[in-house]
Amino acid sequence: MVRTVIKRNHPSSLYSLAHQLRKVLPNVYGVQHVPCLSGTRTKTLAAISKWADEETKARPIFLLLDVAGSGKSTVAKHMANQWTREGRLLARFFFSRDTKTTMSTDDFCLTVANALISRDPELKPPVKAFEELPDFGLFSFEEKFNGLVISPLEKLNRDAILIIDALDECDNENGSRDELLNALCGQQASTPRLRILATGRPEFDI
Repeated sequence: MVRTVIKRNHPSSLYSLAHQLRKVLPNVYGVQHVPCLSGTRTKTLAAISKWADEETKARPIFLLLDVAGSGKSTVAKHMANQWTREGRLLARFFFSRDTKTTMSTDDFCLTVANALISRDPELKPPVKAFEELPDFGLFSFEEKFNGLVISPLEKLNRDAILIIDALDECDNENGSRDELLNALCGQQASTPRLRILATGRPEFDI
């Protein structure tokens, strides 16, 4: 079961000014984004925090959908900062059409796996063992995601949170976004060692 929230568009002049002043080249860690201003989007942030703290295994994905410019990336950056401060095992990937790298899923699985390793070195042996398999380059996206991320977490009985921002900005010219969405949907039936906060515009496939 996917927890979905569709937000209404409430433009903030203060946020817009902060965003305009932040002329930073996008990267997959979302350095181009700013967190929520104090006292804003409190209901959305509270709903996400409540979901992340739930002990039930029924809802591994929280999907935040809204139109362009509504502050989804701001919320994602805010939660990334909060979960980092709380010391949770966190990985993140912010898609953006501004660069070829941030549109692509080519490095998605390794980026997520390396982020988790940086927070828990015990994850490194199973991740590297899978990455060094002779036929690694022949695996599908979902096989790489399961082998680099899901399986190591399950082996070590570790819970983790993954933030994926702007799913709609992931390139789908060669079916990359389809592969990513299929891999995420596949997690609904597995042991949710990994909780996923994802954002995007409410497009048909998302």
